[in-house]
Amino acid sequence: MNRLKENLTGYVLLTPAFVMLGLFVIIPIIYCFWLSFYSWDMLRPNPSFIGLDNYRRLFTDEEFYMTLKRTFLYAFMTVPSSMLLGLIFALLLDKGGKAWLIAYRSVFFAPMVTSAVAVSIVWMWIYHPDHGLMNALLKPLGIGPYRWLNDEQTSLVSLAIMAVWKTAGYCVILYLAALQSIDPHLEEAARIDGATSWHIVLKIKIPLIAPMTLLMLILQTIEQFQTFTQVNVMTQGGPAQSTELLVVQLYHYAFEAFQMGYASTIAITIFIIILALTLLQMVVIGRRVHYQ
Repeated sequence: MNRLKENLTGYVLLTPAFVMLGLFVIIPIIYCFWLSFYSWDMLRPNPSFIGLDNYRRLFTDEEFYMTLKRTFLYAFMTVPSSMLLGLIFALLLDKGGKAWLIAYRSVFFAPMVTSAVAVSIVWMWIYHPDHGLMNALLKPLGIGPYRWLNDEQTSLVSLAIMAVWKTAGYCVILYLAALQSIDPHLEEAARIDGATSWHIVLKIKIPLIAPMTLLMLILQTIEQFQTFTQVNVMTQGGPAQSTELLVVQLYHYAFEAFQMGYASTIAITIFIIILALTLLQMVVIGRRVHYQ
């Protein structure tokens, strides 16, 4: 009886969270899936049922495949770079004095919690072709100037650099937490056996923080596939659609072309792609991860 009472109490306490999850996550996903079978411009009161036409259109849309390829390229540039920089800085901070850790954490985490719109405006100034900081730093080296956001060859790379700067600090914090959870006796025993610092990092620390690496890989992949704000503020998908990513394309069809049914089809496809990538990462990489 007491156990049943405890379970009921737990469910009652979780009810607000379940209600919020249903209202703002589950119901919108179901409605989006339902809407993908309709044609609706948001001006007519009743959508028109068209069956699988939106999906047929999507699978034969060359523009969608180009955007999908561009999004994969963007994620490939940003995710590994953010994680590698996060690991390097976390290893350096792990050797530092404990008194400075709070200050260092604040510095590295600040870009992550700063408004994406504000960060985008600052980076637009950094990338300004005439008065920007980036060209000013490269000029003494005899490099440039470049039209960073205004050139099809450099626009996507420019957005990726900014994304790495913004998300690397998040990886630093998570990696640092994982490193500090490692039993210090393991490192002491390895040093007694003659292991160098490099061997300790490769053979002890990196394998032990593998669960955190897998978690960050999944989270970073999801985040980069949902990139929207910085593109919308800095380039609006241009020049010549060179920075149009999947969510930007979804926004275009939904709120500029008013093709809500087709936009819902793109949204469902993005959901399936992210889900498939997450499962693939968990199956392929998760097998090599050992938990303490």
